[in-house]
Amino acid sequence: MLTKTARKALTLRETVTMLLSINQLWELTGRDRKTVTKHLENVPFIDGDKGAHLYESTEALPLIYSVDNLEAARAKQALSQASITAFREEDLRKQRIPIQVVDDAMDESFQAIGSTLKAAKNKKLTPKLINELFEKFSKSPSTW
Repeated sequence: MLTKTARKALTLRETVTMLLSINQLWELTGRDRKTVTKHLENVPFIDGDKGAHLYESTEALPLIYSVDNLEAARAKQALSQASITAFREEDLRKQRIPIQVVDDAMDESFQAIGSTLKAAKNKKLTPKLINELFEKFSKSPSTW
């Protein structure tokens, strides 16, 4: 059973509407801009900055999600947002490298450079030797 405060909050939440542009609706729902625009063809809008069409969220979201009421649209939007967040997190994990892996690779690289330079100690630095050193340095470590 809902408390009096919870009922007031729920009633307030149901009456709050936001004016959202096509881009904001696209980001919010994860639907393509063309799809959002198609669903909102016959919906009245308010002119916003830079010619943006602003739609009331209570009218736009049910149409975009093709549902009969705002609560069902909010539920679908929450699922859509969760899916978008999961995708972004997965993408971010693929782009980041654990620092220990980077440290190990750097250490291996410096050891390879050091051993190559020590092996060339007391040798005359000729163009041929310089090219050989560069060739060895350009090869990536074996663990990569």
